[in-house]
Amino acid sequence: MITSSITLCGLLLATALTLPASAQDLSTIEWQTNYDDPPIGDPAALKGGIFHTFMAAYPLTLRLVGPNSNDGFSSWKRAVTMDFGLVARHPTTDNYVPWMATHWSVQDDKRTLYFKLDPDALWSDGKPVTAADYVHTLHMMQSEAIVDPFYNNYAEEHYEDVVAIEPYVLKIVGKFESWRPLDMFGLWATPAHAVTLEEGFPERYNTTVLPVQGPYVLSEKEAGQYVVFTRLEDWWGKDKHYWRGMYNPDRIHIRVIDDSDRALDFFKKGKLSLYRVNTAKKWAEEMEFEATENGWAHRKRLFVDYPSGVYGFAMNLERTIFQNKDFRKAIQYLFNFDEINEKLMYNAYYRAVSAFTGTEYQNPELKPYGFDPRKARQHLRKAGYAKRGEDGILVDTEGNRAAFTFSYGSKGLERHMTVVKQVFKRFGVDMDLRLLEPGTAFRNGMEREYEMTLMGRTAGRFPGPHQYYGSVFKETKNNNNVWAYGTAYTDSLIDVYRFNMDKNKRLQAMHELDAILQDEAFYVPFWQAPFMRFLYWDYVSFPSFYFPKRIQQMTDWQVFWIDEDKRRALADAMADGRALGRNAVIDVDPYEVKDRLEAAMKAAGDG
Repeated sequence: MITSSITLCGLLLATALTLPASAQDLSTIEWQTNYDDPPIGDPAALKGGIFHTFMAAYPLTLRLVGPNSNDGFSSWKRAVTMDFGLVARHPTTDNYVPWMATHWSVQDDKRTLYFKLDPDALWSDGKPVTAADYVHTLHMMQSEAIVDPFYNNYAEEHYEDVVAIEPYVLKIVGKFESWRPLDMFGLWATPAHAVTLEEGFPERYNTTVLPVQGPYVLSEKEAGQYVVFTRLEDWWGKDKHYWRGMYNPDRIHIRVIDDSDRALDFFKKGKLSLYRVNTAKKWAEEMEFEATENGWAHRKRLFVDYPSGVYGFAMNLERTIFQNKDFRKAIQYLFNFDEINEKLMYNAYYRAVSAFTGTEYQNPELKPYGFDPRKARQHLRKAGYAKRGEDGILVDTEGNRAAFTFSYGSKGLERHMTVVKQVFKRFGVDMDLRLLEPGTAFRNGMEREYEMTLMGRTAGRFPGPHQYYGSVFKETKNNNNVWAYGTAYTDSLIDVYRFNMDKNKRLQAMHELDAILQDEAFYVPFWQAPFMRFLYWDYVSFPSFYFPKRIQQMTDWQVFWIDEDKRRALADAMADGRALGRNAVIDVDPYEVKDRLEAAMKAAGDG
């Protein structure tokens, strides 16, 4: 997070006015740390090699804040360069572990935090990472110059003060007591010596490569084609306990490939190291080719335990047609998930229902709308669409057609959306499909320049209803409230979740919010699956568990490595046409997720 330049005089004044402000005062703090959990990766992992991967669109920006800073590329930039928090949750044990801070202390008020920063931490330009860099993060979040209403609002609502007590001691005071203060009030560092906050911030830093505290620097880029991250051999954190076995490739080459089918072709040609298989059709029909048959490449389905994100149809409540709740409900009843799952996805998925799927905050009483043409017709009539026009599409009394445009950025979903379009048209609703370049689709969603779009966001370990449904974000754009929804009452429920220390009250509020969101019907949840499916060449190696339990994207926890000896052996085998032997184990379930899921489904069926 962010810190504006602070003069020596100002720092001394802040130190003098803030307690505890002396060694004696700090000695009363009860510090915590945790070096008892296992390393996140495999300490035996090898360093070196090039990892080739892809992204759907060239970065809209290299910034972490401001317009378009949450595009697909941002997950890479956050993971390997800049977004290193003070503490982290261990992705297998869920315990707090040291990250940029070696120690921490939560005070009795549950909003005042102290951190001892790692004195070894350096920016990639050699300057030390100090408490002043975290103060700068707050100043950046507060600044209107960044043109980011989400962070402006977050800073206003969450932070009372951030103080550099000493160069390597940081104090953070939240605005309220919290049931998870280390999660709620954490910050990342911003290089105060390299980032200024004057007007023109978005343009000034749009393509600027800044000093980073992470293990990689962005070393090469060609607009529209690729970016390359290069590992810092002398990175200050390389021998830290929890980073041993992580961040292993020397270089990460990310090629722009805007179509997943083309990306699979690139993988088959050896131009990608790993390919994540995101469609059931590919997984069922396209995994047998020369490389997999000869054991030169392998496939895995790894079961993981992490909440699902937001994924489905998003309706823009600023557009007239979707301001009618009955029309929205008709769309819900016309979405035939079972047909799509059976005919196009080999029954590989199950229907998502909740806005908070995979968490204890999901309302267990919710049932999906289900495909029900009779109810759809009833709601269409209530919405004023009682007769068909000459083209077969329903019209209201003023001649307005039951028609809208659906914008999306994934060609891999074209078949699915064509089926949806055909079903809708059969019942008098015209959905015009508009396939956009992924970056354009994302940007249009953030700016609410759409009627209905495909909404896809990853989730945190805990739901974030405020950013998606808080009414404060209705009046602004470039935030995750893409549907422009929010009421005073739903805000009050969100506030119970955010601020109330009673877990039962939080659960009750979130379950009620979940039911309201489903009834408002502006979000059509799609499908979910608690696994990652991927192909990889034989030279890509993993720990025995492949990835930690809490993972959504490959970028989350980079524990894979490149084995150069195996790369050479693979090249020789391929040149000779010699098989290496297939890996017969496809499903990997080190955390017993599949077993628990199937047991729960069986229990529900028996009930």
